[in-house]
Amino acid sequence: MKKKLLIITGSRADFGKLKTVISKLKKNKKFKIYIVATGMHLLRKYGYTYVEVIKFFGKKLIKFRNQKENDDLNKILINTVEKLLNIVNKIKPDLIIYHGDRIETLAAALVGSLNHILTAHIEGGEVSGTIDDTIRHAVTKLSHLHFVGNKKAAQRVIKMGENENKVFVIGSPDMDVLFKSNIKIKSTKNRYNIKFNDYAILIWHPVTSEIKHLRHNTNKLLKFAKNSIDNFVIIFPNNDPGSQIIIDIFNKYKNLKKFRFIKSMRFENFISLLKNAKYIIGNSSAGIYEAPPLKIPTINIGSRQNNRFINRNILNLDIRNLNYKKINEFCKKFKPTSYSNYGKGKSANLFLKILNKKNFWLTSKQKFFYEKN
Repeated sequence: MKKKLLIITGSRADFGKLKTVISKLKKNKKFKIYIVATGMHLLRKYGYTYVEVIKFFGKKLIKFRNQKENDDLNKILINTVEKLLNIVNKIKPDLIIYHGDRIETLAAALVGSLNHILTAHIEGGEVSGTIDDTIRHAVTKLSHLHFVGNKKAAQRVIKMGENENKVFVIGSPDMDVLFKSNIKIKSTKNRYNIKFNDYAILIWHPVTSEIKHLRHNTNKLLKFAKNSIDNFVIIFPNNDPGSQIIIDIFNKYKNLKKFRFIKSMRFENFISLLKNAKYIIGNSSAGIYEAPPLKIPTINIGSRQNNRFINRNILNLDIRNLNYKKINEFCKKFKPTSYSNYGKGKSANLFLKILNKKNFWLTSKQKFFYEKN
């Protein structure tokens, strides 16, 4: 009988990383695939990105809204667990697959763990500097199988008491798209009505533990961008608490001709945009994952990406030390390296290869703590 795989996506970011994995699994006759879209996919102000999931997967997509305006993370978690439990009880999957450190990921891990269903976590073992770290590591402890981005991440997962035989280094699945995407910049500019010849990309997300500083910091970043000589493609934040503060400030600048605001982009188009940017600025993980292999400078602001890999393609600045001269000098002296800490674009193939092993499906649903000597 076909194994039933339930895949959870809660944002444009994790869907961009899961697409190649889903594509490989869909083509394999051993599996029956169910995809659940929730989170920011179902929110209008973030572009109703579930439509992109439907275009990719088809109308059989399972979708539900897990939050209302101004719901906090506690309420969102409760709603997501309740809805996912109903779906799981109906489908009875053999494996639940999820990515990263979103609240939807935590909900899926809880449902799988508490109902004795095998769970697979993609890109655990990473470190940053915010509540994302706490969620990510909690998900690791709830998950049975770990598909990590690199050896350092694998070592961290094993140090948390996980069975090293259940930790697999596959790289980051978004590298599969990054190294193969060939969408022309002209096509991307036409699709998103971007008129600039030259531009930088700005992406700014809330840090939930620093909400009291968010309005001040966002204003400072936008004033910096306004006063610089560069044009900016500015992409809306994720749906974490505080995002409305950022959006409200963005709206104050919406008529400025040097800014082009976009709610959301297809991942392939974003890669095309990033390939041709002068630099990316803000606190998005795109500056850590995707920009370095594309040889694009990253200006990383603040604490959201603390403890990620140090890379000479990345200039780390405090919001108080924003300085265009320093950024311009960094870009002028920039010596690109295409080195990636997250694999060479074969993650989906490696994922499928591991799932096809008999021992994979013999994984115990009862977890144990493994001491590392």
